[in-house]
Amino acid sequence: MRRVFSVVTSFCLMTLSGCSFFGYGLYKKAEWAPPEMAARVKFPNSYEKGAHLEGPMVVALAAAMNDFLPPGTVPRKGDDPVARCLSLRETFQVSVWQPNDNNIFFVRFTPDLSRCAPGAIITDGGAEYAVDAEGRILARK
Repeated sequence: MRRVFSVVTSFCLMTLSGCSFFGYGLYKKAEWAPPEMAARVKFPNSYEKGAHLEGPMVVALAAAMNDFLPPGTVPRKGDDPVARCLSLRETFQVSVWQPNDNNIFFVRFTPDLSRCAPGAIITDGGAEYAVDAEGRILARK
């Protein structure tokens, strides 16, 4: 009985360490700036002119973004400049719209290649999502 317990325990530990070794279930945490850079930051007195997203809209946006460009997406070696550009989240302008009060949000990603591949022209490269307030993707086009 003791041997069976030992084998089962060993198997569980190997499996768990293997999952963490390969990064399953992990996400990349935000990088923090050095303290000397952070010391220069001055927070605004008001956010009146800022973009205001309410909780369900944030959930819908996060669901669409994670499907469109999952966390950890990196350009592959050998990709052309446009493909590399399209694999970066910062390339895209994002619009979120809730046309009425039915908890369905429309999220559109539009590429702005001037940010990383100036002069390049593409006819498509974005996407549109319909997402509910719980973060379930209803449709994509």
